[in-house]
Amino acid sequence: MYKVSTISALNELMNETMVYAVIVFVVAVALAWLVSRLIPWEGGKDRSYVKRRIAFIIIGIVAVLGFWLYNDQVVMNSISKPGFQAMFSQCNLKCLGITAGGYLVLSLIIMFCFRYSKFGSILGLGRDKK
Repeated sequence: MYKVSTISALNELMNETMVYAVIVFVVAVALAWLVSRLIPWEGGKDRSYVKRRIAFIIIGIVAVLGFWLYNDQVVMNSISKPGFQAMFSQCNLKCLGITAGGYLVLSLIIMFCFRYSKFGSILGLGRDKK
């Protein structure tokens, strides 16, 4: 990590942070999909979607808050001027929205497209078996 002391370096850092926010939520969605594939269907009255839903929520919280805390605790210390730190703090809040919103939106799109898959079962909208 290099020290940020100019406005051009700060702008570069904020652009990189936003790109990393997109990468983090895409990786989190891929990880949630993988974990949901690893949880097996249960026979009889299937309640495995609850386990998938809990894993989905935990992965989302860890990814979003982990990225935000990393930026707040580690990256913020590399910025030397308090005014620049305030500007990066605003960028960090935008990245929080990008990771949380992106994770939810991309996941919901995939869940609705593949409604009868294990990942789609997180919504609980599977086939009605009578």
